[in-house]
Parts: sequence; structure tokens; C-alpha cells
Amino acid sequence: MTSRILQPTEEHLEHAARRLREGGLVGMPTETVYGLAADASSATAVASVFTTKNRPNDNPLIVHVSDAEQLKPLVSEWSGTVERVVDRFWPGPLTLVLPCTEVIGSHVNAGHPTVAVRAPLHAVARRLIEAVGRPLVAPSANRSGHVSPTTAAHVVGEFPDSSFPVLDGGPSAHGIESTVLSLARDVPVVLRPGAVTLNQLREELDRVECPVIGEQVAAPGTSPRHYAPETPATLVRTDELDQVLSESTVPAVVLAFGAREAWGEHAVVEMPEDPEGYAHALYDSLRRADALERRVILVERPPLQGGLWRAINDRLRRACVERV
Repeated sequence: MTSRILQPTEEHLEHAARRLREGGLVGMPTETVYGLAADASSATAVASVFTTKNRPNDNPLIVHVSDAEQLKPLVSEWSGTVERVVDRFWPGPLTLVLPCTEVIGSHVNAGHPTVAVRAPLHAVARRLIEAVGRPLVAPSANRSGHVSPTTAAHVVGEFPDSSFPVLDGGPSAHGIESTVLSLARDVPVVLRPGAVTLNQLREELDRVECPVIGEQVAAPGTSPRHYAPETPATLVRTDELDQVLSESTVPAVVLAFGAREAWGEHAVVEMPEDPEGYAHALYDSLRRADALERRVILVERPPLQGGLWRAINDRLRRACVERV
């Protein structure tokens, strides 16, 4: 299994770049999560991404570019607002949704008049894009709707029967996906909260809307159920946790804040209490909880605050079935 995991040497990067230029797939590290990369200009390669992930065709892909110059041929509008946001947040975990040119086909944007695009910060991702010389699509390297991968081993574990190589860039720094910001409307709209917070965006933009998105829109990661572990999961308030566990008739795994003693037959996965640490640990913790093979995962509800907690709660809301 590990023979598919490649250290990002110049030789391995060139091997991966050649594979992508020839229409193949590569597991690519980014600072958010690992992506399943393919040549964005190849409809056949992009179709292979959808097939491999079993991804719905109405779910558009994010195009990854090396810089703003590689972006410009893909978009039909380049305003002062776009320039300002790109200067502040790129390279980094911010995806922009912009009106696109005919260079972007429906195989990438699911027929929308826009394209979602970002320039990743991760050094290996940037070197790979530059080596290929073309923009890449790179949705999370997991089965559609499942927990996103934050290590190379997670990617191989998701696709054990595939042969595509995975470049090992270490654990993802942020651990959750990029913020998706639409600049295709009169007022900028956050379509998916992520590693760039609303307050950070408001430092550059006079007005930003951040609605709760409950259905698939022109951005990835917005379907009602997403980021989900194999084991059924539910959010539980801290003041209800003891009672829920005492009444549970099946063994559970609890994602709990800080150090907690185990409740009888129930297992505990400790979660950091700061938002950066929690986000970094979230997907790996959900995978660890799955591996414990209990009947249910109970997630102690994080603070319903702004900042990065907004993105964390968005991921958990889609991953968990709310307890009634």
C-alpha cells in the first residue's frame, strides 16, 4: 500500500506531473486537505475524478492555479475587488467563484457560468502545478460525501484498489477545506465557510453575506450531507452528554473537548479546545472514531461562535444527523 505514497522529490514530482499531463490522477497535498488532482483542461481526466470519487455530476470542482496570472485566462471579469482579495489571501485557503470564460468547460463547473478557483499555499501543491504547467482540478481525495483526507495514508485508505500515486506533504496544516467566496454577484457571498474567516474577509470587503447553505450550489462541499464518517454521528450539547450516554443502549465513541474519562463501554476521542487545533484534528478524529467500530459517534457540540468555529460547525452539521 505504502509504495503508492511518494516523497516529494524532484524525480517524484516530475513523475506525478507527467502522469497528470497524460490524463492520469495524482493525490496532492494542500494546506487544507489532500486533493485528487487531474488536468483541468482534459474532460476525460476530469471525468475520471468524478468516477473515482463517485461524485455527483452537479457538484462543481475547484480549479487550482499557481498564481493570479494563471487564473486570468479562466475568468471573464477582473475587478479591483478581485485584485484586492487575491493580493491579501493568495496563495492560501480561499476559493473565489468568478464568471468564467469558455476556457472552462461544463466538465469542471457543472454547467454554471462561473468557476471556483484558488491558489494553494502548500509548497508541494505549488511545485506540482508549476511542473504540469496547467491548472488542476483537485477535489478532496475521498469517496464523495465521506470524511476528507488530511494525510497521504488517508488517501490510500480511501482508494485501496486504485493505482494513482500520492505525494506525501505531511499532515494538512488547516485540516478543513478552503473558504469559498463568490465575487460573481453585486454583494460578495460566502458559499462555504472555511479556513479564512468572515472577520478576515470583512477587513478587505465593505460587505459580505454569509447565509446558511442547505443545498448544493455553485460551490463544492455544500450538499446537505457531506464530510460524513461511516458510523452514524450526531451532535450533542455538553449539558446533555452524560444523560445521552447513560441512556444509550449501544456502545458509542465520544468526540469530547479536552481530557475525559471513558463512560463505561463507551470510548473517548479527545478534541482540542481551541478552534485551530480542533479543525486540524477533526477529520483524523472522525476516522479514528470509525476505526473503533462502535455503533454511534457522539460529537460534543462546539461553541456556536464565529471565526473558525463557524466553519467547524458547518462541517459537523453536514457530517452529523441532528439529534431530535
